[in-house]
Amino acid sequence: MREIFIKYNPYKLVTEIKIDGEPLKKNSKLNFEDRRLQEWVETLPDLLFEECSTRDFKIIFHGTIPDYEDMVGMVEDAEKRDIHIELEHIPAKEVKDKEDAIQEVFDEIQNGPFDELRQPDVIKAFNLAKSSDFEVNVVATMSAGKSTLINSLLQQRLMPAKQEACTATITEIKDNDAEHFMAKVYDKDGHLIQTHPELTYAIMDQLNSNPDVSKIHAEGNIPFVTADDVALVLVDTPGPNNSRDPEHKAATYRMLSESSKTVVLYIMNATQLAVNDDFNLLSHVADSMKVGGKQSRDRFIFVVNKLDDFKKGEDSVESAITKVRDYLKDNGIENPNIYPASALTALNIRTILSECDSIAADDDDEEDVDEAKAKARKFTKNEEMFFEKRAPLTPSARGQVENMLAEAIANGDKKQQALIHSGIISIEAAIKMYVQKYAKTAKIKNIVDTFIKKLESAHSFETTKQEIATNQDKQQEILEEIEIIKKKLASGEDAKKFKGQIEKINYDKEIRKLADSVMEGAQAKITQQLTSTDVKLSKRDAESICQVFAKFAEGLQAEVQVKLENLISNHIQKNAEDLLGEYKKKIAELAQDIKVGNVELNPFEMMQGDIISDTSSLIGEMTRSERVKVGEEWVENTSKKWYKPWTWLQEKGHYKDIYEDKEYVDGTELAQRFFAPIQELLYENSASAVEYAKEQTRAIKKAFAKKFDELDAVLSEKLKELEACAKDNANIEARIKETQDRLAWLENIQEKVNNILEI
Repeated sequence: MREIFIKYNPYKLVTEIKIDGEPLKKNSKLNFEDRRLQEWVETLPDLLFEECSTRDFKIIFHGTIPDYEDMVGMVEDAEKRDIHIELEHIPAKEVKDKEDAIQEVFDEIQNGPFDELRQPDVIKAFNLAKSSDFEVNVVATMSAGKSTLINSLLQQRLMPAKQEACTATITEIKDNDAEHFMAKVYDKDGHLIQTHPELTYAIMDQLNSNPDVSKIHAEGNIPFVTADDVALVLVDTPGPNNSRDPEHKAATYRMLSESSKTVVLYIMNATQLAVNDDFNLLSHVADSMKVGGKQSRDRFIFVVNKLDDFKKGEDSVESAITKVRDYLKDNGIENPNIYPASALTALNIRTILSECDSIAADDDDEEDVDEAKAKARKFTKNEEMFFEKRAPLTPSARGQVENMLAEAIANGDKKQQALIHSGIISIEAAIKMYVQKYAKTAKIKNIVDTFIKKLESAHSFETTKQEIATNQDKQQEILEEIEIIKKKLASGEDAKKFKGQIEKINYDKEIRKLADSVMEGAQAKITQQLTSTDVKLSKRDAESICQVFAKFAEGLQAEVQVKLENLISNHIQKNAEDLLGEYKKKIAELAQDIKVGNVELNPFEMMQGDIISDTSSLIGEMTRSERVKVGEEWVENTSKKWYKPWTWLQEKGHYKDIYEDKEYVDGTELAQRFFAPIQELLYENSASAVEYAKEQTRAIKKAFAKKFDELDAVLSEKLKELEACAKDNANIEARIKETQDRLAWLENIQEKVNNILEI
């Protein structure tokens, strides 16, 4: 038996592995640098077998509980493949420990001796990192019970719930722990058109019926999380066939794409599987789940709703879940996380029955109360309805749910028992576990990085001041060197050279090549439609297949839009990072080879806390483009854009006339004529996307140039302060003592900050 030691730090994304006490060889496939455990844990048994040529291992794992539980899952799967692993756990500091340490350090910094660490930008960066939004996207096909499930999570009836697919807007519900929900309402061009200080079901119903409403942003209390944990945002998306705004379809594809790391609640109707709308969405889910290992699977929570709607003898919960599993497998989805649920039972318990002492039948009950009680009693009497037992929870989450159930049983609380059995508590636990495992660890790293860069800058600047104070004999030389840097900074030639380097950054060929590859994929899908169409069709079949073509075209347009968006986003990000790299090089070159005695003037070290570290926030401010509402009558449409899919087919009309007076319709000709303008528009949009990327690159360069000018001004101020320090010959001893004290304080804080990320 080989002994494997694995230490995994989820905050730093650092993995240390030793085999029988010896570090790994450099060429080992077990080097998981900068990768989440969930990306490689499932491949670990096979890699160990390949590395060690044995099937028996003892793994000593040093890490957090959520990560240890994924190791446990790996061990269970390995056993099925005849690889035997004995697992031992060395505990590590959990997320809660880190959050407490961060708050303590932040408070100490705000009460410390450095004014620059108390500036609004530092506080803003900390608060942004601490309260970053985390989206849970809710997707469903018609009549799956999506609105009911969201309402059960909110513990109130807020979202309109009808038998037909009723959601025609995108609704974002952000947790802020407030007593009432408020809302801002936007049209499809992003203009604010209404506000509601106290949102109600009636208002939401009216908003959903309003054709001018495209998006609702609501804020209030999502009870199963707290806002200081992470700002959870439930996003309710329109059904695949029920959007007034084609941009909504793109939003759904965007959220399902592999680049997204948000949680997706995919709600399915247990009594109505294999809905046509599912197929296209599930193919995208399958593609996304194949990239990124276990994390990609963890983020998709498949909720099988209405499992209590089967009549006695009609079907069983077990067979229904098996059907769902087989159905998902047929759509390319392996090992899905399936959570059985009755959202309506949970909602009834949390609303209609909230004031009732028990769920026992009562002759005085009103009809809806009596019905809600009967539904709840069903979940306390029939063990088949104990849905929490079938939920694929981690051991720690399962332990929490079982403790809640044990407490409810001890208290004789039948309502709480029924609520737990309904499956809703398990779904809430799964969301919270994902947030803790992925979102919170990333958040902690972002906050610590913000601290570290600011502290390192302050330390470098303070060290330079101390060296200047203790090298008074070199005063004139120091002043001369500061003057050299100031002149370089102010030099028109230097600025011209820098701007020339920035202008050379260009990815036109690269983005054109990538855009062409997106178009090739779209063309392949159209070709498949063309070749699969029957030659002769009846008029009725021709009309039906046109509807199928239209749905396919809408989906394809949304898919292409999202792929082009990702392409442009990556292109702009690359430009931004290169611009940043050029600026860092420029700052580093200012003081090249400058050293006077023990004094090193390093502008880059003094500045790194001020230099942009996260280019995405700056990019976000610059890539918004104004959307112009498109008219309905035929004109030369100059506002047609690749990123506004509702403008794509504006002027193209319908092809009914080609089969009106014929007994048969040529299917091949119908398909070719239907898709010809779509193919033309796709390629036009590809070209528009490339041009848009170029425009955005120019905007990025302009905005970064402005930001770099601001940073140059910050550096100039720092140099002035150093110059004043070098000229100040009075109270040298006192200044040296002051800098020593400040450096000691900084070093103490830096040690605390660095320790935050240790496990």
